Amino acid sequence: MNKNMKIPVVLDLKEIEVLKNAPGKRYKSQKRDRAIIWLTLNTGLRADEVINLKVENIDLENKVITLTHAKKGSFGSVVFNSDEVVKLIKDWLKIRPKSEWFFCTITKSKNIAGKGVTKPGNKLSRQYLTSMVKKYAKKAGMEKRVSFHTLRHTYATWLYLEKHDIELVRQQLRHKAISTTTIYTQTAWQFEGHKAIVGFQL
Repeated sequence: MNKNMKIPVVLDLKEIEVLKNAPGKRYKSQKRDRAIIWLTLNTGLRADEVINLKVENIDLENKVITLTHAKKGSFGSVVFNSDEVVKLIKDWLKIRPKSEWFFCTITKSKNIAGKGVTKPGNKLSRQYLTSMVKKYAKKAGMEKRVSFHTLRHTYATWLYLEKHDIELVRQQLRHKAISTTTIYTQTAWQFEGHKAIVGFQL
């Protein structure tokens, strides 16, 4: 692991719950955002991977995401175990506009000065995902500096805490080198700390 690597921000369990439930359920955009947040917290997908998902990439029956657009060397499949993610995705499918992209814009068609015509079904941007997460984090009263990538760091940290298997985390994150993944042994320490050696003696 790079000694100069900055320890990433990670959400604790309480913060995870409040962020997951920050989007309301009244509007279509809120249902989409809720599905994105839950899916990302349960898969560790990158922003580019989320915005490039297509319907055929998501197997809800087997809870598998197949990535056909990913960071170089990061193609493959990611599994998840959440029935709630399946439900939220199905809810989004019921209201989703016709689009090439799984998660897409739902705005009404309109002409915006200097920006052209907006219409439903357009591809979401990385900037939208970042601002979306920051908005809901602020709504939830979080003081941490949260970005969309914070969801990936959070997923990886809590997966490691649950399994204590850094190779498993590497595979799920699709890192080429395990040296990139070992940062999560450090992020885990803030939640586990000395509890990890309770009962140990020589």
